[in-house]
Amino acid sequence: MKRLVYLAPVPLNSPSQRPHHFVQWAHERLGCEVWWIEPYPVRLPRIGDLRRLHPQARRKSHDLGPVWRDAPWLHVRSARSLPLEPLPGGARLLGWMQRPLRAHLHALLEQEDTWLAVGRPSGLARVLCTGRQGQRVLYDVMDDMPQFSRGLSRRWMGRTHDALLAQAQVVWGSSARIIETLAERTRQPAALVRNGTVLVPELAPGADSDRDGVGSAVHAQAPLVLGYVGTIAAWFDWQALRQLALALPQAHIHLYGPLECTPPAVLPANVQLRGPVPHSRVFSLMRSWHAGLIPFVHNTLTQSVDPVKYYEYRACGLPVLTTLFGEMPHHAAEDDGVWPLETLLSEGLEERLRNWHRQQALLHAQCLPLAPASLQTATWADRFEAGARVCGWV
Repeated sequence: MKRLVYLAPVPLNSPSQRPHHFVQWAHERLGCEVWWIEPYPVRLPRIGDLRRLHPQARRKSHDLGPVWRDAPWLHVRSARSLPLEPLPGGARLLGWMQRPLRAHLHALLEQEDTWLAVGRPSGLARVLCTGRQGQRVLYDVMDDMPQFSRGLSRRWMGRTHDALLAQAQVVWGSSARIIETLAERTRQPAALVRNGTVLVPELAPGADSDRDGVGSAVHAQAPLVLGYVGTIAAWFDWQALRQLALALPQAHIHLYGPLECTPPAVLPANVQLRGPVPHSRVFSLMRSWHAGLIPFVHNTLTQSVDPVKYYEYRACGLPVLTTLFGEMPHHAAEDDGVWPLETLLSEGLEERLRNWHRQQALLHAQCLPLAPASLQTATWADRFEAGARVCGWV
């Protein structure tokens, strides 16, 4: 593969997620050029969507992108659109608006060394996939996408999702639950390609840069900081967060990420909303914490989720305080660094965190890694290498 046309599920200038790591891996491992096609609205609009259109929010988003966003191997394109695709005649109207882009992408995909990768259902994805009769098409199913929509939009999304599953040459699923839902709906059995992480260079055994962060004696005694990085949306469990904040009133709880829902009118005094952070700052920020948070509600959307945050937090040597949604019961059974909020006793929690970080300081003093051994085979490179074999890329 020399070229990859990637219909991205998230904007390039958004917090680091699986799509960014996939595209970077594809270039570094396969040497291919990438056409990153920015997502456009694929459901009918809601009132809450207006905040994304605010000029100030759009200006700030540029700072969140990866360091390689201006690389010569990356070609970023946007599809003209209106949020009307699920309506009768909406797909036809968008087809007319997107004619130049569609023609360009069809021409690219006619070349034998070019693949199409689809990150979420859309009319554009369906047209391009049908044009190739599914050949050299990868559909990477990262979430139960229809659950992000309602009513007419959800029904349209479900039909488009099913069409892509039936046609795509290769289908990946990011969690065991997703793979279960895809059984007998794809041309070939879907491949489980879990989320992963990068290995954090700052945590290399004996590194001088660790003297003030996780793994240092100073950090083990510092005021407690619990953190979250990621989109804050309807799946965020504010009640679980509130209970944790009240159980640890002396701890600082910092939430970083785009706010796509209305938070409670009154938050505990030790909870702070700090806005999004760029890719380049995420791991250094996490290293200043004492635990990573994943407080998500249990619903039909989150039951399919394997959160990237779990891998990132553990790569930094942090324990993970989480609700048991999606794949988190699996991780809790395999990893003693996963502490379920549903059963976590408030009494003695601070001392438990202190003990954890004293142990991390001992590990670091012995030049031992702080991340669990399981992460050594859970890097993004490992994940995508396995998926690439299914595609025949390697």
